[in-house]
Amino acid sequence: MPDQLFTLPKPELPVPRVFPQQIQRAAAVLDVILSDGVPSDRALQHCFRAERQMGKRDRAQLQTLVFFVLRHWRLLDELLGVPPGEVASALGRVGMAVHLAGLLDETLAELTGVVARPQIDMVERIARSSPAKRFGLRDEDMARLEAAFGSDAAAVAKALLARAPVDIRVNSAVTEPRALAETLLALGLESTPIPGLPNGLRLSDNKPLTSLDAYHAGAFEIQDAGSQWIVEACQAQSGQHVLDLCAGAGGKSLGLAEAVGEQGHVLACDTEAERLARLPERSARAGWRNIECQPIADSADPELQRRGPFDRVLIDAPCSGSGTWRRHPELRQIPPDLEALCATQAQLLDDGVRLTKTDGLLIYATCSLWREENEMQIASFLARHPDWRVAELPAGMTHALTVVAGMARIRPDIQGSDGFFFCVLQRKND
Repeated sequence: MPDQLFTLPKPELPVPRVFPQQIQRAAAVLDVILSDGVPSDRALQHCFRAERQMGKRDRAQLQTLVFFVLRHWRLLDELLGVPPGEVASALGRVGMAVHLAGLLDETLAELTGVVARPQIDMVERIARSSPAKRFGLRDEDMARLEAAFGSDAAAVAKALLARAPVDIRVNSAVTEPRALAETLLALGLESTPIPGLPNGLRLSDNKPLTSLDAYHAGAFEIQDAGSQWIVEACQAQSGQHVLDLCAGAGGKSLGLAEAVGEQGHVLACDTEAERLARLPERSARAGWRNIECQPIADSADPELQRRGPFDRVLIDAPCSGSGTWRRHPELRQIPPDLEALCATQAQLLDDGVRLTKTDGLLIYATCSLWREENEMQIASFLARHPDWRVAELPAGMTHALTVVAGMARIRPDIQGSDGFFFCVLQRKND
């Protein structure tokens, strides 16, 4: 019997009617994302720039439709009756999304080829389908989710379908959380403290923040709570020398710069110089002059050996990004090369050993949900380096996060943030 408690998702469109041009526009953006491999946010911004005549509601509708299709693609394909092994057209998927919203008229049905069906028929069809289809996952990813979370897999999968919150990290050199919360509230932006993170605030909606005076004054950075937890895991102390080996645009480097203070130093490195180039402007806005940016060829770059060793080495490793599916739902449909990613992660860890001081800490983190990139990666590392161990985490982390054998998971269904994994490694004393 079908699960009578199951309800079909419904895109919350900001308009009472959908026009053919809007359907076609959404389908075109989806084709760019899935055919050309363009990130969803970048594809939408390109469309907004190309069609500047679009109003605020039209833009919101386009984004809602695109993200809904990317999140619920397998459910939409099932409702469309797509045969196994085949994929529905972007036009058909958008049409079915509009049907779920109750806005599919005859013109749109003809345009998209979607056959209108009674709600109860669609509910029964999906209720009889696999959990992977209900949660918009490939079968192998549902299996990985079950391997990582057991009986909690469905709760995690459901949380990954929700919209991600907006988290910010308060710059304590400029203000303090309560004062910033009051400033935001005066602007109509409600926020709440993030449990366990003294400088973390979570906003109740997704309003733009980068135009605010407080942002330009360096009072805060937009940063997911999971990333803030990883900075805390580094346990960086005043005056220390820290390496952020895979710094990207430098969000964690900013938190580390605050932790080590003016007497300390953060070396932010990445193989993608274009991403790293954003950090100087961010650090200047935040008022931190103790960050140095260094593009590198790889983690074995001789410049790293020359500058090391370091008190703390953070490896926020390249990964599948499965923990970020709410922000980047297109990743649900792009199978990652896990073998290549795991090889890169292992190499980063091995090189990190040579860059960490004898009494220092090596911190490994991913925004992945998969055991292959997390617990299994740590097990392989310890087998290769028997003189290293998993270090104990501060008590505050073990109380706030899911910690097993010293390895921490940050979960979207519990912490509300993106999905992260981290582990602190240390040389044995004996």
